[in-house]
Amino acid sequence: MHLSGETEIAATRRRVWDTISNPNRAAASNSSGQAQVEKIDDRHYRVTVSAPTAMGAMSVVLELNVTDLDAPSRIAATIEGAIMGGPITGQGSIDLAELEPKLTRATWAADVTLGGLLGGFEGMMQGPIQNAADQVFASLKERLEEEEAAADGSPAN
Repeated sequence: MHLSGETEIAATRRRVWDTISNPNRAAASNSSGQAQVEKIDDRHYRVTVSAPTAMGAMSVVLELNVTDLDAPSRIAATIEGAIMGGPITGQGSIDLAELEPKLTRATWAADVTLGGLLGGFEGMMQGPIQNAADQVFASLKERLEEEEAAADGSPAN
């Protein structure tokens, strides 16, 4: 399934980059607050997230491999893991463009494949997964704009 989005963040590109390129800071933007990151090395991480299912929340462990790091413009990664006994794989990227000194456009895209039992429900799951991703980016935007405003000494919009 293909997922994508774009948002403008009232923060410097460097501030946005410093957050998205640091998995611990990026995970803190998970609106459910249920993400844990274990650093394996500079480009490999084990991420544990709480994924909502029809039977309640379920813990999912994903191996994240940063494949492209072009500061402060682009980061790309792959993921591998399993949910409900079926494999989940994906690849995605986030591109940052400075529109103004304190206005950054973040454009993201990901292709995710669900295997096993969930593979047959991929079409039904695309909307909820896209919404969850949009919520993560909205939370990230809010947090970064608050940080930028605090650094400037002015209230956030």
